[in-house]
This record gives sequence, structure tokens and C-alpha cells, in this order.
Amino acid sequence: MDGAEQTYVSDTPNAMNEFAYQSASDRLDVYIGGSSVADMNSRNWEESMDFSTLKTAVVNESSDLIRSYINRPIYRRKNADLQGASSRDYDFILVRINALLAAADLVRRFDEEKADEIYAKALSPDGDGLLDRLKRGDFALWHETTNRSEDGIVQVVSINGSTTGYPRDIKMYGPPNVDYDEVRLVIETGGTFAPGVSSPVKFDVYVKNDNGLRMQKVVDAETMNGSYQTMAYGAMVAWQPGVYVASDEFSVIFQSSDVAIGSVKSSQIYR
Repeated sequence: MDGAEQTYVSDTPNAMNEFAYQSASDRLDVYIGGSSVADMNSRNWEESMDFSTLKTAVVNESSDLIRSYINRPIYRRKNADLQGASSRDYDFILVRINALLAAADLVRRFDEEKADEIYAKALSPDGDGLLDRLKRGDFALWHETTNRSEDGIVQVVSINGSTTGYPRDIKMYGPPNVDYDEVRLVIETGGTFAPGVSSPVKFDVYVKNDNGLRMQKVVDAETMNGSYQTMAYGAMVAWQPGVYVASDEFSVIFQSSDVAIGSVKSSQIYR
């Protein structure tokens, strides 16, 4: 049993390698068949945390360090459409940084130099670690406003298996005049949109109102023509030629920290 992990039991130990700790009397009970009191008293007993529990504790501590260091909200993303290719609840950059910090702590006891090397990949004295760069803004978390979110992020909501077309581009002439919305593009009339043929495809556009998202229709049965067509919030959409089926639905997510609050017109003042 030298160095081997023993088995905890809640009752009285009665088999080899079983133990129980009596917290009330601060007593350790261990069963070793064929042993003597002298043998038991001469042994060294060590208590430690199993690796799985230790790893979880270190990962949680690293998570707290990340939150404290970047000093901005970190949100879990449960929506599968937002989880990316890895289908993780958190951004890959956060998972990567957390892994580096945790690995550095776990190996530090055995190899201080290697631990410092791993740690510097996350937090570096030169300020070029991944966590340094995240704090500086080189990386954006999934919920944060970026140039990409202001330009509109296109996602598939639901499409037919035979659908081949999609919104190929969103054009903006400035920040969207909305703080946040998931604009919905819904195919009203399906068909094949192709060059040289009159388009049979028509689409609707829905935006939010005071009652929720996708509540108000702002474009009704617009014929898809391949040019940039009015969508919402000053944005225009261009569609890719292809097959569209009625009720196909796409979303365009706008998130902006620069919302227009009015307009200024030139004038003259006389006195």
C-alpha cells in the first residue's frame, strides 16, 4: 500500500486499503490486515487532494484571475448559433488563456522555469501575452461591440435542405442607428433567383419594437433583384443567386455603441 491512494468508506474500515476519518475525535481509522499497533504507528500518513479535484480548483482560480485582470463582463453563451465551431460555452481565447494559467500553476511545483514559460504566454512582462492582448482589446468577446457587429453579422436561422442562396453582403453607410437588434430576413415567396431570368423570389424584413424582437415588418414582399436593397437601420442587403424556399429565415445582428440621436442641419443666424 506504500504510496497508493486508499479507499474512503463512511462506515468502519474492514478491508485492505479502506479508511475513514472521524472528524469529531480528529481520528484516522485505517484497515491493514495482519498489521500490528507498532507497525501502524511507525507508518507515515499523507493527506492530499486527488488530481481531478486539484485541476478543477486551479482552473476555477485561473478563471477568477482572468475576470479580475480584464475588468469587463464575461458571459456564458448557451445559444448554439453563437458558440462557434468548437460549440463551447465560452470564447476560445478565454479557454486558451485559462488552460495556460492552470497548466503553469500545476507544473510550478516540479519545474519553476517551465511554469514561468507557460505563464508568460498568458501574462507577460512585455505585455504580449494572450491575456494582456485581450485586456488591450486585440481580441473581442462574443457579446462585445466591434466593427463586425456594427456592420451586421449574418446567421442562418432556419433554411430548407434544398436552399442554396443566402445574403451575400450587407452594406452600411455609417454605424447602424440602433443599439441592438436581430433583423430577420424571411423568404416570402420561394423560387430560383438566377441571372437572365426574372426573379420570382420575394423577401420580408422584420425588426424589433417595444414588445420584442422580430415583431415589426418594415419590408414587405420585396422582389429579390441582386442589387443592394433596403433592409433596416440604414443597411442594405445583396442576395446571392440560388434556390430559395418560402419561410427560409436569416438573421442580421446589429450591435453598436455609436447610435445616432439626432441630425444637424446648416442654418444662418442674423442679428
